[in-house]
Amino acid sequence: MKQFKPAFPKDDQPFGIYIHIPFCLSRCVYCGFATTAHDPAQEEPYVNAVMREMKLWGSNGDLQAPFVTSHADTIYIGGGTPSILQVGRLILLIDGCKSYFRIAPDSEITVEINPATAGPDAFRKMRAAGINRASLGVQSFHDEELQAMGRPHTASETVSTFRELREAGFDNISVDLLAGFPGQSLDRLRVTLEKVFELAPEHISAYLLEVKPGARLERLLYRGEIPPIDEDLVADMYEEIVSLAQRAGYEQYEISNFAKPGKRSRHNLKYWTDRVFLGLGAGATGMNGRVRYVNIEEPAKYVAALNRATLPRASLTELTPEARFKDALIMGLRLVEGLDLDILGERYQVDAKDFVMATIGDLAGEGLFTLDRDRLALTSRGRLLSNVIFARWV
Repeated sequence: MKQFKPAFPKDDQPFGIYIHIPFCLSRCVYCGFATTAHDPAQEEPYVNAVMREMKLWGSNGDLQAPFVTSHADTIYIGGGTPSILQVGRLILLIDGCKSYFRIAPDSEITVEINPATAGPDAFRKMRAAGINRASLGVQSFHDEELQAMGRPHTASETVSTFRELREAGFDNISVDLLAGFPGQSLDRLRVTLEKVFELAPEHISAYLLEVKPGARLERLLYRGEIPPIDEDLVADMYEEIVSLAQRAGYEQYEISNFAKPGKRSRHNLKYWTDRVFLGLGAGATGMNGRVRYVNIEEPAKYVAALNRATLPRASLTELTPEARFKDALIMGLRLVEGLDLDILGERYQVDAKDFVMATIGDLAGEGLFTLDRDRLALTSRGRLLSNVIFARWV
């Protein structure tokens, strides 16, 4: 391999803003995110703390430079369960972003919603405030599966919430699905998919189960209280999701994501295309081009830090150009269209194709990826076994 000394890229594209709401009605057995039980008394101090974090980012020093010299064109409020907040507090967060940062008028603004946690009046107010995309946590259309997962809603509540969102004017709705949960069958997954296609959302995120360290699922599996995960069945489920989604008119554009034309998640594309992003809230992660940071996870400690007018850092990692380049490869290869290595090489001032062939060239005969001129992409098999390739760059 030629001498490999990448340079930092120019981060001159619009950034994205992610706001984490850690509160949930109950914790799903598979959850590995920063979440806690909802207490209405915590809402106001938490939202006020997020507003203080916005103000600090908008006014302090070199670390904040990309977020005050450029503008954002996506806002994503995730969790947790953002929809259990009083709707006025969600709107306050959106207004805060517009006060402390430059927000493009055509921005994609998404809020995650769990079925039956908000109703028609709240959805109308969200829509009037400029929230133009809803991400609905469906997971399954079988009540017994939802109960086993620890989800507090029913399949009928999913349908009702979806219809209420439509009636409130949401014409861009994404649904989340979970495949591979112990006890799921291929036939039952097909039924869930059929019901999703009947609703006709604009976007589907279909995730394969991951056993997160510390999640209750990990303990249940260890103690043998639920059946072990069948990896072959999970692979079959993934192939079935891809096939049926494409047949229903959805384009697979990322390993786990499918969209109607023009309805890809603009916010998540920032992660997959090596863009900077601002993370706000307890446990949120952000990357400003030279530094990656993680916020304090425990909400009370997060609030206490902001009450002292200090950025609530749990960790801060100085990035190197090489680390960012490898991250760009890994995240970019999650996209079905893959990566243009010539463009990536220009961005980092290196021979990207030479680096790729030097590090994964020995896998060329395994059917995991294609390299057509300068475009590197995973095959359908490679998307199932992507970690085999990604491990070479970690």
